[in-house]
Amino acid sequence: MPSETAVKTRVELYPLLAGIAAATDLVSPVLVNHHRRVAFVAAALGSNLGLNQEELRRLILAAAVHDIGGLTVGTRLEAFEFEVATPARHTLPGASLLAGFAPFAELARIVRFHHLYWQHGRGGAEEGEEVPRLSHIIHLADRVAVQIDPTREILAQQREIVARIKAGSGEMFAPDQVEAFLELAGREAFWLDLTSPGVGAILEQRFPLAALEFDRGQLLALAEMFRRLIDFRSRFTATHSSGVAAVASALAARSGFMPADPDRIMIAGWLHDIGKLVVPAEILEKRQGLASGDLAIIYKHPYYTGEILRPIPGFEDIGQWGSLHHERLDGSGYPFRMKGEEIPQGARILAVADTFTALMEDRPYRCGISAAGTERIMRDMVEYHRLDRDFVGLVHENISEINDRRHEAQLAADQAHLRFLEECRLLAGSSEVGDRCPVSSRGQA
Repeated sequence: MPSETAVKTRVELYPLLAGIAAATDLVSPVLVNHHRRVAFVAAALGSNLGLNQEELRRLILAAAVHDIGGLTVGTRLEAFEFEVATPARHTLPGASLLAGFAPFAELARIVRFHHLYWQHGRGGAEEGEEVPRLSHIIHLADRVAVQIDPTREILAQQREIVARIKAGSGEMFAPDQVEAFLELAGREAFWLDLTSPGVGAILEQRFPLAALEFDRGQLLALAEMFRRLIDFRSRFTATHSSGVAAVASALAARSGFMPADPDRIMIAGWLHDIGKLVVPAEILEKRQGLASGDLAIIYKHPYYTGEILRPIPGFEDIGQWGSLHHERLDGSGYPFRMKGEEIPQGARILAVADTFTALMEDRPYRCGISAAGTERIMRDMVEYHRLDRDFVGLVHENISEINDRRHEAQLAADQAHLRFLEECRLLAGSSEVGDRCPVSSRGQA
């Protein structure tokens, strides 16, 4: 993009929100469509309560990403208990992620308090801070959605779900919001819409949202928010996408690839692993060899990267490159088994950048490999026709500069990760920062 002010990118909100929701809901089959369902119930409640258009917009946006801070399977599944024991484990990270992206910063407080009980009015404030009314609406919508049993006919569950919500009126939920829900719950169509596979399309049709226009800085900030969502699930992945983006953008600049829009390959580097949200953190942090079942899960992640990103208008090429970053020129890659000229240049750059970064950074079972060792491994991969010879050649011709860029990007990402953990109160016992290779020694010659 030529300049910060000359060009703005129009982003349709529903495909963007669907991408975020799909990404966070991939961690378990139990969670599929959860964000869409909560957004649908919240929107219907907000409409019944007479919210104006701006309030309704903020409500839908916040509901569509309310569990974005659930970075592990355990944390997300814990939030499916009707009474959540430790909601801060996902509400604080969610608020922190959203606060870092200016167009969504207004949603941070809503998400932070979305598990707060009404407590007969005392829930209107917390620690001296006013709690948004929209947080309580999302809490009610969320508790409706988590009660749905996908193995049973929904209309047979209607009465027991309603009874449990009514029982929480006053203590868990604001009474006027419960009354608005009861009016909705009396309509069979409400429940059929809620459990329809097309609930996202129904929401979009019934409650349309205007597109947002992002300038260059905002688009990069959006990609950075996605990047943190992807990488911050494990201390071993916390800096990976930053390193890949730095290397990929350096290679693109030196090769003349898309010189008019160099940001796109950097964004692709930040987002190439978004499909890895389907991989449990327990697999990412395994210190021993991966079992065949683990590998079967790992092999799915590039496919889901494409599924998440390609539907977002303007992200089609980014989604394509990301979905192909594990393809190899000899056809030995995954998941599409493409070979040779079938693999586009952007995907080839990402494959080289991903391999280089992965070899030089820490893994659960080893510290980063030296630059010399990485060079030998990548030359072998060229000889076996797995990586693009020209892009690997560019890495080795500029090894010091490219490695410095990778190292600086990953050091900054590591510091951002530690700040994130501190903000979200996730550093208890220093377990997150212990037993790691020093950042200053990673991937050095």
